[in-house]
Parts: sequence; C-alpha cells; structure tokens
Amino acid sequence: MIPRMVRPASILVATLLLSGCTSFEKEWAAAPATAADGVAGRWTGRWQNTNNTHGGALRAVVKPDGKEAYMARFHAVWGNHSGSFSTPLPGTFKDGEYHFRGSRRILGVKITTAGRIGTNGFEATYDSAFDRGNFQLGRTER
Repeated sequence: MIPRMVRPASILVATLLLSGCTSFEKEWAAAPATAADGVAGRWTGRWQNTNNTHGGALRAVVKPDGKEAYMARFHAVWGNHSGSFSTPLPGTFKDGEYHFRGSRRILGVKITTAGRIGTNGFEATYDSAFDRGNFQLGRTER
C-alpha cells in the first residue's frame, strides 16, 4: 500500500518538472533566433562531461539581465531525463566576443560556468563538486 503522502508528493514533483519544461518551451518559442548584440537569442548544441560519459542535447535562451550582463536559461537532456535551469553570465565584450564567468547553486551544489559567445558559437566549460565538462552551441532558426 502506498502511504497517503507519497501520491500527492509524486504529483507535485511531476507537476514542477513538467511546468519547468513547459515554461522553457514558451521562453524558447518567444525568443528571437538572434539579436543585434550577437549574444542574446536561441542556441542549440550538446553538453559533455569530461569526468565521465554523461552528455546530451542542450538548448539555451540568452537574455540581457539589465545589469550589463546576460542570463542564460538552459534545457539539458541526459538519458531519458531532461530539465532546465538558469544561470548568470557576467562578463565583458573583448575583440567582438562576450567572455563570461559566473556561478550558481543548484540543489546546494555550486556550478561555475566560463566561456565565450561570438559569431562562431557559444562555447563554455562547467565545473562542480561532482561534474565538469564543456558544451558547444550554435544558432538555430527553430
């Protein structure tokens, strides 16, 4: 027999996960494919851990955050799972590219992201207590 609280808790968790994906899809659909600043807009590609074999599809919506920096919302796929999260990308323009380094705590784990966004793509590394790796994204029209 399933305890009374397990069913509502399972429904709540499923609803939160699905609404996160749904809100990402809405944000993705509303975002421009590209922007005049060369940074904002939709990006798509792949992520790959360098400390194990985990990797998968990755999409991002990048927006100015109003503080001379950007905020990225990522939607990552791993195995049969997917999820989205946002992280700040504070940085500066240099030689026509935006170079950034930022960090965010997700479920108590600090994840640091550093990289560059330019006409040739969006490339970065990430590092946490459990995983480290890189991702490469390019522009998409869809």
